[in-house]
Amino acid sequence: MPGQGIAQRPGVPSAAVALPGPVYDPLAPTVFHQPWWLNAVTGGDYAEAVVTQGGRRVGWFPYMLSNILAGHRLCGMPVLTHFLGPAIDEGRGAACNRVLRRAQITRELVAQLPHTSGFWQVMHRGTADTLVYQEMGYDISVQFTFEVAPDEPDVLWGNLRDKARNVIRRAEEQHHVSELDASAFGAVYNDNLARGGTASRYSPALLERACQAAISRGQGRIIAAENTAGQIAAAIFYVWDAQAAYYLLSTRRPDSGNGAVSLLLWQAMQDVAARGVIFDFEGVVTSGSALFFAGFGGVIKPRYVVSRFSFAHRVAGRLSNPFRRGSAETYL
Repeated sequence: MPGQGIAQRPGVPSAAVALPGPVYDPLAPTVFHQPWWLNAVTGGDYAEAVVTQGGRRVGWFPYMLSNILAGHRLCGMPVLTHFLGPAIDEGRGAACNRVLRRAQITRELVAQLPHTSGFWQVMHRGTADTLVYQEMGYDISVQFTFEVAPDEPDVLWGNLRDKARNVIRRAEEQHHVSELDASAFGAVYNDNLARGGTASRYSPALLERACQAAISRGQGRIIAAENTAGQIAAAIFYVWDAQAAYYLLSTRRPDSGNGAVSLLLWQAMQDVAARGVIFDFEGVVTSGSALFFAGFGGVIKPRYVVSRFSFAHRVAGRLSNPFRRGSAETYL
């Protein structure tokens, strides 16, 4: 089975050994809700709505305001933050009472949001429904992702498609996998984009700050595949919380093919399984990505998207991003 002999992070056991991780907090249910992450990706420039009961915080909704053309503003999410939405501590008690408390806290949080011509948030995996948003006139849509539940390496390997296993076997023969630090990853990421004639959406400082913040808190990892010529063929960055790990960024040399990334994803899946959390491939953008992720044995899961745009905001968004159609970036 591939994966043997791959360099491990110093002090990190193999995927067969359970690893400690973050403790779940309903008011910080994902890595993207944690203040250190929000500070890293915004430089501290984010806002929040808060609901308290009896002097105790029971609801928290972080968000970011962005200015677009003609004075329009978007209430959305920071870069490198693939989902957000309200974090709610609904307490204990009967299920019906918890549902009512969650709905009321959500209403109070949304009522505190500033008036903007655009709103766009992808809800985190703990959001069970969007009924409150529907009653308040928001539009609801669904995105999909692939998730792989933690299991023994042999089971994970057996769940891969034959084609994926063959690609990983060949890639392992041609690459050495080890860790990469935040600075080196940023340099490789931007260099590969430049080779392909594409500009990065993220400044080098932002990328390094986000990677380093996660790594220093034991909630992020960068691994790279080095080819026989000593070149970094590909690298990936993933982060995790108490429930799931998220495939956040990847980069590869234009001439490297997909094998190096497949090898890195397989290594990441083993690492994440050892932590006892789900591996989330973090969104399906195209039919090609859906086919690629399906090869790793994932299960399709929905994620709710809540939005509301005025007609003028939509026009301004399309004028400011004329080549981005049919996505949230159209309105940023």
